[in-house]
Amino acid sequence: MNKFFHAVLSGWCLAGVFVVGVSAYIMHKKKNREMALQSMKVGGWVGLAGIVLTLAFGHSSAVDVAQTQPMKLAAMEGLYRGQQGTELIAVGIVNPKKTPYNDEEGVICKIAIPKGLSILANMKPDSFVPGITDILDGVTVNEAGDTVSTVSYAERIERGRQAQADLRAYDQAAAAGDSAAMTAHANALKENFEYFGYGYLDSPEEAIPPVAMTFYSFHIMVALGGYFLVFFLFVLFCVYRKDAWLDTKLWRVVAYVSVPLVWLCSEAGWVTAEVGRQPWIIQNLMPNKAAVSEIGSGSVMLTFWIFVVVFTVFLVAELGIMAKQIQRGALADYDHDTDK
Repeated sequence: MNKFFHAVLSGWCLAGVFVVGVSAYIMHKKKNREMALQSMKVGGWVGLAGIVLTLAFGHSSAVDVAQTQPMKLAAMEGLYRGQQGTELIAVGIVNPKKTPYNDEEGVICKIAIPKGLSILANMKPDSFVPGITDILDGVTVNEAGDTVSTVSYAERIERGRQAQADLRAYDQAAAAGDSAAMTAHANALKENFEYFGYGYLDSPEEAIPPVAMTFYSFHIMVALGGYFLVFFLFVLFCVYRKDAWLDTKLWRVVAYVSVPLVWLCSEAGWVTAEVGRQPWIIQNLMPNKAAVSEIGSGSVMLTFWIFVVVFTVFLVAELGIMAKQIQRGALADYDHDTDK
């Protein structure tokens, strides 16, 4: 639910920025300043509500991720070895030479907030947040926020393979009508079922998502989220003052550039969610390699290019309609024509 509301409310933010950007263009045409100010006010309030709630649900989502997808959280921060009072990286560069078990730094040239990740994940400034290597070794945090040793990923792979073997043996016993063997293999399967998906992996390192892409997309999303909070506060401050700064060229550039930036922010959030959960289609149960269908590659490519063509046509049509309506609104005289 946190993920759902985080995504939906970010759409309010995107809509608010779009309305503000269009209003800035209308103000530039000099005809409808009052109408544009009112439009900007609506966009500002909707966008501010959207970004505040998006940030709130984003925090709750991060807490969920810390409990259910700790490997994703570690990749989001480029964290390999956790510690108590883990810092939150604000800016940094992922070290391409870093592997789980060498001595290289995971993130270099970084600026970090002391204890920030511990607060984000557990609401406790001195709590432990496991890193990628810790998780591979079986060190994690339970629901109470306590550091515990669980099953290492190497052992999870072995137990997952055993679970798959028991499932195959159960099927064979069922085909043979051997109820005793069915019961025995069903019980054995239940013991290792939570590791079932790990049996498809060839090595523990295969369970690590693409760290660089997850790290950068997460930090782009967070940085732009902070920017849009300031953006909407500034918009509303200037609108209610009817500040002349809204008539400047610099403001128009900021408003126009913010439209593609809010789209980039939204897409960066999806990249964080989808790339960060790799290699899982279903967490701990089905990795990508086990989800491949028997549909031929030619059929997949044909379907893909059909979608590309169709949605490109839709995109061109939508942009054309929007541009026409925006231009029409900018040339009208709403401030002096009450009928409109």
